[in-house]
Amino acid sequence: MNQGEQYLGVINADCDKAMDDLLERGVKYDLILTDPPYNVGKDFGNGSDNLPLDVFLEGMYKRIDKMKELLTDKGSIIWFGIHDYLCFIQVYMYKVGLHYRRQNIWHYENGFSRSTREPATHYEPFLWFSKDAKEWTYNVDEVRVPYKSKQRLKSPVKYKDKDGVLKIWKPSEKGAMRGDVWDFPTLAGKAFADERTEHPSQKPVSLITELIKAFCPMRDGIFEGMILDPFHGSGTLGVCCELLNKKGNNIRWTGIEIEKKWCQIAYDRLNSI
Repeated sequence: MNQGEQYLGVINADCDKAMDDLLERGVKYDLILTDPPYNVGKDFGNGSDNLPLDVFLEGMYKRIDKMKELLTDKGSIIWFGIHDYLCFIQVYMYKVGLHYRRQNIWHYENGFSRSTREPATHYEPFLWFSKDAKEWTYNVDEVRVPYKSKQRLKSPVKYKDKDGVLKIWKPSEKGAMRGDVWDFPTLAGKAFADERTEHPSQKPVSLITELIKAFCPMRDGIFEGMILDPFHGSGTLGVCCELLNKKGNNIRWTGIEIEKKWCQIAYDRLNSI
């Protein structure tokens, strides 16, 4: 049995205790892709999203410490948050020696605004930090997007590099490089009724799948990394991994979730694949 093989799948447990156990047994992950509580008062069944700010941040900092140690040498953390508090998380990741790669934006236009006193919410930010300063995984060709105009494919661009040497850039036939704004609709409305569960902060399969394709290690065209989600919720990370595995990939994953209700929803979603 490979390292950590017995810890794959959904784990119904407190993520703090579960991560301690994973650390004790030497399990390592290539990617930690997680959507923790934002501390905005949503009901996950345990009060974890309605804490005094100092208590909330102290808990998240301790988890970041553990996540860093769970990463492989070239591993990365993708951390969803809210603009109110994500700055604290970013500063702490710097403090513990993780290496900032980018703050990305999940952009959507089909969200629902509950206030007319401020702009409607059309985005959520997520951080990307790597464990190593120079080596990490980013599969640029796996997440390219179509050019806005086919004329772009006909237009090589001449430029000079840092040494003044003339170069010619030609558009890739695979599409344009994805930027740091990721456009995917939320699960609002009738169009997403079949995918949506009761979980109050469920992320779309389309978005999470694209993130896995971007940051999961590959070999010979096959995704084959180890991925951890310490806040697995309704199981979207596991669902996305298994949908990719049905296409011939070999992603191993662990989803930790403290609430039995969400674990059962995750099991049901996985069993339907």
